[in-house]
Amino acid sequence: MDKKYLVLPAVLVVAAAVVATVRLWPTELRTLREENLCLGMLTERTAGLLQDGEGGAVRVDESGPDGSGSGAKASDPVFSTVCFVNRENADDKNADDKNADDKSGMRLQYTLDVRSTNALNDPPKGSTPVGGGLKGWVGQRQSEVQAPDGCAKEMGRPEARYVTVTLKVSPVAIAGRDWDYASLKKDARTVILEAVENLAKQYDCAA
Repeated sequence: MDKKYLVLPAVLVVAAAVVATVRLWPTELRTLREENLCLGMLTERTAGLLQDGEGGAVRVDESGPDGSGSGAKASDPVFSTVCFVNRENADDKNADDKNADDKSGMRLQYTLDVRSTNALNDPPKGSTPVGGGLKGWVGQRQSEVQAPDGCAKEMGRPEARYVTVTLKVSPVAIAGRDWDYASLKKDARTVILEAVENLAKQYDCAA
């Protein structure tokens, strides 16, 4: 048989697999990702808490390792996407007319990402336990919180001991708060707790 006639069936098989994967995703996952930011982990209100105080609309960029954005991926991108939470510059009048990939006129406030791991990082100096029945810490520049036990398996990473959510605060946000670490840590705790809670809801692995 001519090989060119094998292309269409192969494409149909791949397409069917993608459709099946989407249909099998939990309803809560689809709902939260449609309504919220950062792959469904943050409401817009919470996403805007951790910021430099200079105003500007919240703009989120969910970027995978190939830079194409999570919207370009058919499979679940939770472990391959970093969420960049930005603020528009107040004097950027044409921000809405720019291409979505154009990062000019934006101030990075923080990043949020999810990882599977077999070892947790030690809390840095100045950090405090996250509390709320979760394992992890909130630091001056970075925070790391473990998702509830069982999430690794539900998220398709049964070989991993842990799934962690990591938040890294931009120097812009730190300087914009006049190095007020107490205020930054308060907002960072709110952001990362909501992220972990919504992540657990998506995969039905809440404690």
